[in-house]
Amino acid sequence: MTTHAAPSRDAPTSSTDLEAGRNLSIGEFTHDPTLNLSEARIILDKSLEARKKRLLEQNPNATEHERNNAIKDTDTLFKTREYLDLFAVFKQMQDAEDAERVINSYAGGMERFERSQLGSLVPSCADEAKALIPSLERKVEVGEVNEEDLDGLCKELTRIKKHTQLGG
Repeated sequence: MTTHAAPSRDAPTSSTDLEAGRNLSIGEFTHDPTLNLSEARIILDKSLEARKKRLLEQNPNATEHERNNAIKDTDTLFKTREYLDLFAVFKQMQDAEDAERVINSYAGGMERFERSQLGSLVPSCADEAKALIPSLERKVEVGEVNEEDLDGLCKELTRIKKHTQLGG
């Protein structure tokens, strides 16, 4: 009989243990800060701008070509930026902040994950929000989230979205 040494780390969590369905079960990530796609896009852009500025400060005599290529776009970075440019609803910092402020004002009973999903998906009404984020449907049913408040939140997000689409 062979004995095995105790594992040096916990076994990885099975993907079936994590669920963003009717019952939100995201394990150890439940209380972690989350970002909606707009926030992620803005943070990535700001980080890349800061990195480019720092690289150019270190080499002030850089050629135009070197300035334009100060940050090497890896395939992953390129695809991430492309995805965020396509799907982030709020492109400007002020619009993203307005959306976050609205979400936080209505956030009673919602997990951080649900709030970031609302900011990414921007549903137009409570029914759409519940269809896109199934855990909200359960929370409305059990009274953890007020349906009228959820509808008001969606209407406010839609107003901000329309404002951004009209050019501010």
